[in-house]
Amino acid sequence: MNRRAFGATVMAACLALASAFAGLTVGAPAYAATTQQTFITFYGWYDNTPPGGDIAYPKIHSTAGGKGTYADPITFATSTAELPAGKIVYVPRVKKYFIMEDGCEECSADWSGQGPNGGPNLRHIDLWLGGQGGSAFDAIDCEDALTHYNADGTPVLEPVIVDPPNNETVDNTPLFNTGTGACYGGAQPNVTVGRYKNASTGTCLEDPGNSSTSGVALKLAACTGSAAQTFQFHGAFLVINNLCADNVSGTIKMTTCTGGPNQQWSVNPNLTISDIQTGGKCFRASGTSVLAGSCSGTAAQWNFTAAATDDFSVATSPAAGGVTGGGTLTATVTTAVTAGSALPVALAVTGAPAGVTASVSPASVTAGGSATLTVTVAASAAAGTYPLSVTGSSGSLSHSAAYALTIGSSGGGGTVRYEAENATVSQGAVATNHTGYSGSGFVDYTNVTGSFVEFAVTAASAGNATFVLAYANGTTVNRPMDVAVNGTVVAAGAAFPATATWDTWATKSFTVPLAAGSNTVRLTATTASGGPNVDYADVTPVTAPPPVTRYEAENATISQGVLETTHTGFSGTGYVNCDNVAGSYVQFAVDAAAAGPAGLRIRYSNGTTANRPASITVDGTVVAASQAFAVTTDWDTWADVNLTISLTAGAHTVRITGTTATGPANIDFIEIG
Repeated sequence: MNRRAFGATVMAACLALASAFAGLTVGAPAYAATTQQTFITFYGWYDNTPPGGDIAYPKIHSTAGGKGTYADPITFATSTAELPAGKIVYVPRVKKYFIMEDGCEECSADWSGQGPNGGPNLRHIDLWLGGQGGSAFDAIDCEDALTHYNADGTPVLEPVIVDPPNNETVDNTPLFNTGTGACYGGAQPNVTVGRYKNASTGTCLEDPGNSSTSGVALKLAACTGSAAQTFQFHGAFLVINNLCADNVSGTIKMTTCTGGPNQQWSVNPNLTISDIQTGGKCFRASGTSVLAGSCSGTAAQWNFTAAATDDFSVATSPAAGGVTGGGTLTATVTTAVTAGSALPVALAVTGAPAGVTASVSPASVTAGGSATLTVTVAASAAAGTYPLSVTGSSGSLSHSAAYALTIGSSGGGGTVRYEAENATVSQGAVATNHTGYSGSGFVDYTNVTGSFVEFAVTAASAGNATFVLAYANGTTVNRPMDVAVNGTVVAAGAAFPATATWDTWATKSFTVPLAAGSNTVRLTATTASGGPNVDYADVTPVTAPPPVTRYEAENATISQGVLETTHTGFSGTGYVNCDNVAGSYVQFAVDAAAAGPAGLRIRYSNGTTANRPASITVDGTVVAASQAFAVTTDWDTWADVNLTISLTAGAHTVRITGTTATGPANIDFIEIG
């Protein structure tokens, strides 16, 4: 940023004094210690003027240096009007002593007048960081990382002890490690990306080459926010397309980055972009050209506008599923815009074991869209749990979402084991501190009411299943839990009595009604003791699935909607497009052969960019008040919503009603079974 010493400007006059001070030792301070609020900057070998270790006022060093102890303080620079040569200070932030041995033009301007950081009487010292033999870019980036500004661009003032005692704590960690490139305290440089608009012309800096061609002069052009006007600034370097802004004979050109003195710039709070070496040359508008010229006036002032950073996220729902060999399961892959605008995202899945085929369709979406993960398991696939990864990529950006695939043994009555360590855990943690568990660990509930473990269970078809939970309870009392399937409690306050020890595992069995496709089985602690430790759940279908009956939307009752055939991929002779009003609905007349739970599958399409929630009722009773009907890729792409409902034998009505002004999604059919 805006700082640097100018040791060489008076070096010749001062070298003659070096021998006079060579024998100087540091004793007790001449004055009582005082603490002053000061702006602290840093400079080093590569951005000294000229590059090197020259200093203007050698006292105990012939060139800039020091260890940071009271006996050997490190060189710092400032105005002699602010602090005299030879003055010792202690900087608490870096826990080091420093001695005034150099001059700093910006420090002088901040103290004596209106400098680039403020003033007059703005205390400003420039601390020597070194850097000789290391990377110029890393060293200058470290200087920038250690220099602190407020959010509004004004300098941060922090305590500096002048005439300190000799017993302050000293940290021997170097400010910059030339061997490793590490910066003190792990500090990272500030990096900004955006455009620079001239305050006089109203036009923006632009690289007319917008390529990696070196030697192209910067121009001024109407502000568009294009890639050619989007610059990165870090440390002291203004960069675009891996080229650095360079003062080439008074013209600002983009050249190969070397870290040299003509490529070192300071972006200042007074809106100037000044050269570090002299502080007297600034980016300046001249017609459509950009020159290194006077720092005065609005032609040398640049307003910065940060560029929006586009980014996205990827998730799978559910995040886990289980199936026996020979089966297939699906999950929804969702993407979301997390910053900037929507990017195109390419989707791929990795990690499938032998005998498993996994794919995502469509393979590319726009951030905010969704796709379907399909996993097909051969009969020969080995039982076990396998971590799959669904990765979305866009340019250099890449984000992944995990999907835990559990393959059950097909020889055990279709039983699928779901390990608790792959489940969703609220107020609990995966642990391994007790023996005898299955898989890679177990879940230890937090001792609070409401802590839970939720398994994502996949069923090939709707019907009842046996749910066997393995648990341990090393206390002396019962730890009850509610068991809920797809949000409906099927066993309230189920007992999980004590086992002999925490290393002793027992099982508890439940009958759970599952819908075809994805289900959730949640076990929630009902007392302040939390739940028992949970190892796994074995799920086995025990009843034959009921027959599935399809009811086409074109045969349903429609309120505020029409039957259409505009989009492709529908079943039957058409689909229903409801009006964009809250309350428009499609109502199906269905018939149940027997009483009990039944799966409800709703086939729909939503080619907009937003969810279209709907209320689902059975015989007028709400079973889902605001069921999500998520975005599909387009109106020709169809997706499913799966619910479990309870029916008595005989006739019923199932109504799908839009709850917002957009109305419900397009409805193709429902299936009951």
